[in-house]
Amino acid sequence: MILCVGAGDYLTRTDVSLILFYLAPIGFGTWFASLRAGMVLAFVSAVVSTGSDTLYALQHSPQDLGLPVLVWNGLMLLGTSLALVLVLGALKSRLEGEELLARTDALTQIANRRAFIEAAGLELERARRHGRPLTVVYVDCDDFKLVNDRLGHAEGDALLATAAQTLRNATRAVDSVARLGGDEFGLLLPETDVVEAEVLLERLRTTLVAAMQRHGGWRVGFSIGAAVFLSPPRNVDDLMARADELMYAAKREAKGSFRIGVFERESGSIPAPTPPPLAAGAAPPR
Repeated sequence: MILCVGAGDYLTRTDVSLILFYLAPIGFGTWFASLRAGMVLAFVSAVVSTGSDTLYALQHSPQDLGLPVLVWNGLMLLGTSLALVLVLGALKSRLEGEELLARTDALTQIANRRAFIEAAGLELERARRHGRPLTVVYVDCDDFKLVNDRLGHAEGDALLATAAQTLRNATRAVDSVARLGGDEFGLLLPETDVVEAEVLLERLRTTLVAAMQRHGGWRVGFSIGAAVFLSPPRNVDDLMARADELMYAAKREAKGSFRIGVFERESGSIPAPTPPPLAAGAAPPR
């Protein structure tokens, strides 16, 4: 695009200003590539514009070359282009920051509920397309309110941040981990069947309990519900509702346990074997 504008610049000489046409590819490169790309294009535009004017002058009126004027015009184009690049770069950075804040939980620095729902929609479509299993996990912190009441909200916030980081470190890079609200967390595990889910949940529960035990005052456990979809549900609401139901079933049955449900069709499920809750002494007192 810059070379085409340069050709037009050569044909029109100084009769028509084409500066806006130079700014178009510069702005495009800055927004869709990077700030550095925009700066490179700004310099290229200045060189092309100055070169076009100089070539025209040499071919038609070499005695009136006016080199200082040509250099000045090139510098003006360069300055205008760099100003555009810096403004667009700052705007893009600000928008990306705002978007990140809108999708990130401020306390735990993991994804929030909005981002989790968006990721769930994408994974649901991928599961439909490829016919692979998808597992959704809900994790609830048992007796979290007692920590807030006994130790204060600052300690409760530290507990949630530790739990979030533990979940993130214990899962794969392709898995999504989010704080859904309060003391509840959600996990999206693509291409994870019931056997893999059972192994992962046992490890997650053990890792979470160990992380809590390192802080003597955090006397909490974790109830976990996992919905393994061999056939994708109708929508994200169904996907999340199944995991939520299983998590509360685990909490009612025995705090600190986990429950897995395998869903083959939209209308029903096959219960999976659920391990017993942690043995006495293995879990923190509740």
